[in-house]
Amino acid sequence: MSGPYVIGCDVGSQGTNTALYSADGRLVASAYQPYDVLFPHPGWAEQDPRAWIRALHKTIRQVLDQAEPSAVKAVSFGSQLDGMVVCDAKGAPLRDALIWMDRRAEAQSAAFAKRVSREDFYHHAGANLDSSHAIFKALWVKDEEPDIFERAACLMPPGSYVLQEAAGVRMVDYSNASSLALLDPRTRTWSDEILEAADLDARMLPELAPGTQNVGCVTDAFAAVTGLSRETRVVVGCGDEMAATLGAGVFTPGEVCDVVGTAEPVCAVSSAPREDRTMLVECHPHGDPDSWLLENPGFVSGGNLRWWRDQLCSKDDEYDDVTAPAANVAPGADGLLFLPCMQGAMAPEWNGAARGVFYGLSLAHTKAHMTRALLEGSAFALRDILEAMRKAGLDVRRLTIVGGGAKGALWRQIKADVTGLPVRVPENIETTASGAAILAAVGADLYPNVATAAGAFVRYRPDEHAPDPEREAVYAGAYQRYRDVYFALKPVFDA
Repeated sequence: MSGPYVIGCDVGSQGTNTALYSADGRLVASAYQPYDVLFPHPGWAEQDPRAWIRALHKTIRQVLDQAEPSAVKAVSFGSQLDGMVVCDAKGAPLRDALIWMDRRAEAQSAAFAKRVSREDFYHHAGANLDSSHAIFKALWVKDEEPDIFERAACLMPPGSYVLQEAAGVRMVDYSNASSLALLDPRTRTWSDEILEAADLDARMLPELAPGTQNVGCVTDAFAAVTGLSRETRVVVGCGDEMAATLGAGVFTPGEVCDVVGTAEPVCAVSSAPREDRTMLVECHPHGDPDSWLLENPGFVSGGNLRWWRDQLCSKDDEYDDVTAPAANVAPGADGLLFLPCMQGAMAPEWNGAARGVFYGLSLAHTKAHMTRALLEGSAFALRDILEAMRKAGLDVRRLTIVGGGAKGALWRQIKADVTGLPVRVPENIETTASGAAILAAVGADLYPNVATAAGAFVRYRPDEHAPDPEREAVYAGAYQRYRDVYFALKPVFDA
């Protein structure tokens, strides 16, 4: 094929996946480069931002083996949300990034709650007053590393940092800006109320822009290292869960995108901003400038399974090998429950102090029971989020599951049975990169809008997982026990 092509890059927390697409939406090539997450203390999670750039350089070079560089019209990014990169005046990081799973800023969020109520914060920012959001990570650096913060000139989410490296601009799309918890999602402008309460200068923040905006060509340096043509356009991009939702083709009411990576964001598209009275689900601008997402930004999910494999199985095992024995365990895991709160809870409520729990262990339980309980625990958290969406007025009718966790047929069926919803899977489950490619295609004027581009890029597998009524009934009781265990333990978590 001679092109034209676009490139979408999924800049995640475990690695970067770069995909080369033809203009008609066909995947031509992909490449993946892993990198490490650093855990200096319990509840902390950091990453060297330069590792993202090295991974971009390597993976873009690899996919260009399948295309003439001059035929690549644009590149864009779907980047991990809720991270904070503190940079100097030249845009260089002053310390490792505090990424989405970092929970060190509990004291900062608690102090902020004394100045702004949680309800007012949610109203102004569309987000929960929670230490997972990047505003509080910035305040932690300000409080605990004042020498570094004094040298800081720009506060960036990861998406802005990679955009700066690729195009030499300091910009942020609305979805990434919203993950800082500093954006008013109704107006898509920085919230004066939150900035004032945080005592942060808006001049430290990148310029706001739609995710489809073409910001110019790649820099000479980025072109030289990656092999891209100097004429390749750079499109702003969006947050990874927004890109994954675009790549899954989830646009119509009633459709929900379940993004099962290290974390498990759950996203439903809305034509207007909404508020959830329980504040379990947040409201953020979508990667598509014409819509919003009612979504939960993601409890640790696939990360739990990776931990289980790495620590208690073998790092060399394939995930199917790890989960296969669980298929022989009855639904409900013979009374064994797992709370998926290894880095804090995002369901059934937001609680940064919560931690993972196996409950109900007996001498009759096996490793296979524990594996099944781990898979079921994530499905119960998913159901919490869907129930909140329903209470906010959304008619939830079907799940589209994407990401690495979509590969497991057992996990997909468990989710169908726990939620009572049919489950479908796109042909390409790594939809974050394809969602970024969709934005690149729109920004390069290959398509007039996101909906048209997604129609060309997204195809689905013919088989759907239908919920089984008998298993659904078993899970109804197990789900209630899961909630009972969480709320019984809440005083222990919060002590």
